[in-house]
Amino acid sequence: MKNAKLTDKTDNYRILSVYIDNIMRKTENHEQQTRLVFDCYTIVIVRSGKIHIEESGQQTILRKGDAIFIEKGKMAIGKALKGDECWIMIIQFDGEGVPGMLQYLHIQDGERFNVSGNVLAAELDSMIQTWEAGEYFRASVMLQSLFLTIHDTRGTDYRSLDLNTIYEYIQEHYAEPLDLNSLSQLYGTSVSYFSRAFKQHFGMAPMTFVNEVRMHYARLFLTTTEMKVQEIAGHCGFEKMEYFCYVFKKVEGCTPSQYRLNRWHADKNPCTADRRLEMESGGNL
Repeated sequence: MKNAKLTDKTDNYRILSVYIDNIMRKTENHEQQTRLVFDCYTIVIVRSGKIHIEESGQQTILRKGDAIFIEKGKMAIGKALKGDECWIMIIQFDGEGVPGMLQYLHIQDGERFNVSGNVLAAELDSMIQTWEAGEYFRASVMLQSLFLTIHDTRGTDYRSLDLNTIYEYIQEHYAEPLDLNSLSQLYGTSVSYFSRAFKQHFGMAPMTFVNEVRMHYARLFLTTTEMKVQEIAGHCGFEKMEYFCYVFKKVEGCTPSQYRLNRWHADKNPCTADRRLEMESGGNL
């Protein structure tokens, strides 16, 4: 009778207390969403692009280098952010020793970590290459070492990375309903903590920044299109025309219609146009 090696993917291989069940690659795009049902414990890693993942009612944005741990038996929905094609890697693992290992390392469902530019990246790539070479036993041992490194590097600059992601998310989704509750959920903390962190990092409150982005596009639409003011309000994320006019007047000192008329007159007046061009060139005409 031929002896099976533990490096072969056989039933003997699954005797291990922690073993890698599968490693797969997937490409996601914003036109469709993928429903992921995990029969094993899972790590989802973003290799390129950005992806929105919803799992257990929690919404998370992951971008290149980000990863998330998902418990066995959970279900998640993944969809690339608009304008992006996202390449993800899924590592599935199991074994009777996994629950104890996760409990000891205090790694919980939905925990995020980052593998860009640090020791985690090297360990992860080495583990994947070992598994793909057929050394399943060795790769499974390396997985346990990887979790130890995740535990040791926990909490290193991930919050700043998350804030930058929220910053980009607002710029890309300004036309959609945005409020403190939804943004703080994406960030993964309470409203008060998120608001303080955002203001400390960017020097302004989250909703102030949301309105700044929306006002930028409102001015752009008013001066470069013939859309009605009510249409522009909707395109800039304002559900009510009255509130759009209130915010616009507070920022610009005039109504959207007056702003459009003033800019139209300025563009038609050669003297005004020449003066503006001179100012923009620093007087070097």
